[in-house]
Formats: sequence, structure tokens, C-alpha cells
Amino acid sequence: MKIIFFAFKHRYRFKDLNNFLHSRKYGQYLIINLSGPFKYYLSKIFMFLKIGKYISCDGRPIIQDIRNGYNFFIRGSELNIPSNFKSLENNIVSIKHPMLENKKIFQVYPLNLKRVSPNKNLKIIFMSTININCNENELNTWKKHKNEILNNFSIIDDKNFWLNHINERDEIKINKLYRRIKLLLRFEIIKKLKNKYEKKFHLFGDDWNKYYKDAHKSDYNIKNNINRYKGNVCLDLGCIEGSSSLYSRSNQIIESGGIIIQSEQIDSREKLGLLKDDILFNNFTQLDRIFDKILNDYLFAKKILEKINSHFSNSNKNLEKELKKFF
Repeated sequence: MKIIFFAFKHRYRFKDLNNFLHSRKYGQYLIINLSGPFKYYLSKIFMFLKIGKYISCDGRPIIQDIRNGYNFFIRGSELNIPSNFKSLENNIVSIKHPMLENKKIFQVYPLNLKRVSPNKNLKIIFMSTININCNENELNTWKKHKNEILNNFSIIDDKNFWLNHINERDEIKINKLYRRIKLLLRFEIIKKLKNKYEKKFHLFGDDWNKYYKDAHKSDYNIKNNINRYKGNVCLDLGCIEGSSSLYSRSNQIIESGGIIIQSEQIDSREKLGLLKDDILFNNFTQLDRIFDKILNDYLFAKKILEKINSHFSNSNKNLEKELKKFF
């Protein structure tokens, strides 16, 4: 049995790690959660005494030696690692990025899924931030490629799109433009769905209120969000920082018993397998087809939720494989 301590300092990380924070066994590995402002200090003591191995979220506590464990940055790709950590060889991240070849991805899978039935009166739930204030370059890029992007959403996750169409080679500058284009695409998708489904579409996020007066305020209460997702149709447009099927928000939707409908990501076929034809979309035509069917056919919605639960029933084994990659 190999003991691995998982630690972070600040409480706000609880909402990003979902059911992974429960201490549990994954095959030959035992993960012990030492997270939060108090347990964090206990993890520092154990580390000093060289007891077990460690995964430190945000590098707090910092792990300098790869023999002791890894600094895990959960909210982005390699480009989001703080500059004072860049030189360390034991950094791992959770999000893939189309411009990077980073193989140090630690994949957290949805765990301990709620077994529920779809709600009789299905709602569409979407939670996010939005910021579409652009500089001149960002706006010109969007206008130039807007039609192409709206015909194939995932083209912005194609490295060749950026290499062939953008006169920029600096990864940081490309990433800034990439994030803005993703937000502009997000806005277009929400605008279409909000106009079509009106009161059936429940939009959460303080930033959205300037565009839709019925948008709900951001809610960082984990239990409230779990109850909102549970049994409803939950739209997921991926992480702004990169392109990964399974990340904090999508895992929370799946664990909560939500019917996730997701825009196609770099690793969709690998992570979602046979689910891809039922829950993935890449343009407005596919999006309309999925929503129209799932909202008007309760038995179909129930079947999709059962398929999602079945697909992630082996998450414990998948996490054991992830731990084996690094330990």
C-alpha cells in the first residue's frame, strides 16, 4: 500500500476538487486528504518527517523534490503555472492546451456519482463567468474568423488554426487571444440558447446580468450547485484555460447526477467514448438536435443519464492508473 497525502491551504479549492477530496483507496494507493487551513500544517509536519508521498495543490506546501511528490495546478494548463514554480520538474496540471505538448496531466475523474432520475420538468443549467471586452486585435481576429468558428466550434482547439491564421508565435500572447475567442464563442452560444429556450434556460453568473436581467447571481455554495445540477440538463462549454473533457465543473455536474451536454474537447473521444454521439456538439445544428431530443423525450433523457453513470463507474480504476503514472 502506497500512502499519498493530498494537501492545499485555502478553502476555495474545495469547490474545484469535488469528491476527489474524500480520503479513499485507489487500488494500491491510499489518498489521505490533508486539505484546508488547519490540516495543511499537519501535511507540512508529515512532509518534514518524510512520511508518505504528496500531491500539493497550488504548491502549498511547496514540494521541491520530485522524489517527495508533485505540485498540482488544477485551474489551468502549463501556461498557468506561477513564474516562481516554472523551474520545478515536478509540476503537474489538469488541463490540456492545444498549443502545448505537455504530458504531465493529472486527470481527476468524477467519483461517487449520485444515482438519480431526470427531473420531470427539465431545466437547462449553465454557470460561468463572461468577459467579452476586447482590444482591437482580439476583435479583428474574431470578426475575421467568426463564421468559420461558428461552423466548427472545436477549430479553436486545433493548433494548426493558430499557426496558419494568427501572425503571432509567443505562447503567452496566443493564449490570451485564445481565451478571449473562447469567451466570445461562449457568448454566441448562450445568446442563441437563451433566445430559444427563454425561461427554461437558467443562467448563473454575476457577469451575465448586464446582458440578461434574469441571470442569477454567482453562487459558490457547493451544495446549492449540486442540487441545481441534479437531474437537470447541464450545459458545459469547457474550461477557458484549455481543452479537457473532465475538469472541475464537468466533474461536479457528473457527480451531482446532471445530464452533461458538452462542447467537443481535445480529449473527448478518449474520455467519453460511446457517450460522444449523445452529449457532444461541435456546432449549432448538433446543439439544437441534442437539446430538442433530450428536452422532449423523458425516456431518452433517462437513458443518457444511465449511460453517463455507467461510463464513469470505473473512475476508481482510472484514478489508480493516473497515480501510477506519477508514483
